[in-house]
Parts: sequence; C-alpha cells; structure tokens
Amino acid sequence: AQWGGKEYLQVNFDTVAERRKHSYYIDIEPVGGQVIRSARRIQYNYRVERNALYPDIVSSQERCPLPTAAFNTNGFGCFLFFPVYWISEERVLDGHRARRLKRFYLDYPLHIFDTAIYGLIAGFSFMFLGAVPWFITHRRERAFKRRIWVD
Repeated sequence: AQWGGKEYLQVNFDTVAERRKHSYYIDIEPVGGQVIRSARRIQYNYRVERNALYPDIVSSQERCPLPTAAFNTNGFGCFLFFPVYWISEERVLDGHRARRLKRFYLDYPLHIFDTAIYGLIAGFSFMFLGAVPWFITHRRERAFKRRIWVD
C-alpha cells in the first residue's frame, strides 16, 4: 500500500507551481557534507467522503457520485481532503556557521595551495642561500690552487 492511498497520490492538488512550498527538501554542501538549508513541511488532512453522515459535501451533487469499490478519476467516489493543520519547519545555516564552513572546508584547498607556494619559495631561498657560500668557497679554492704549486 502506498502512503496516503491511491486517492491522495492521484488527485491533483494544484501545487505544481509551488512544489517547493509543499515538500521536504535539503540542500547539502558537496565538499563538507554540511546541511545548508532544509525544510520539513507536513499537512495533516481528514478524508471526508459522501455518505449518510455527509450527504452534501459539494455544492453540485451531479458532480459528486456515490462511493464505489472501483477507483476512477474521482477516486472511490465523491470525497475531499479537509486540512486540519500545517507544519513547516525550516532551517538555514546561520552566519557564524557559514563563515566557519567557508574557513575550514571551502577555503582549505586555497590554504594548501598558498602553503605549497610559500614552501617552494622558502625551499628555493634556502637552496640559493646554501649555494652562494659553496660557490664562493669553491671559487676561492680554485684561485688558491692556481697560485700555489704543490710538488
């Protein structure tokens, strides 16, 4: 059996234009998996059908056939869903958590890239600072060997 029954699922409630206002949804940030926005919306309805207790549920009784065991375009007969109450719970990521998400998750690749660039600059600087004394020492050693002949 389907939730709400066949009637509830097949009756057109004219909410297609505003489907987001009448449904669950959740927006998840794909890198960190954090929930950015979410909404839980529930409407509780009573199903009222034409019977001896409610013989006149619509103004035109010609449009309202008696209930039958066969399902047709009008469901199992003349019925309506009477809304009892509506719950709408919406949550949005606040500013503090949004900044924290940006700083610790979304900016992380940029921090890694910056750290790699600074590491390359420092590595080449240390390599240059180590090569300069070697080059000066090697040059002086060659000059010394040119002046002195050792037999």
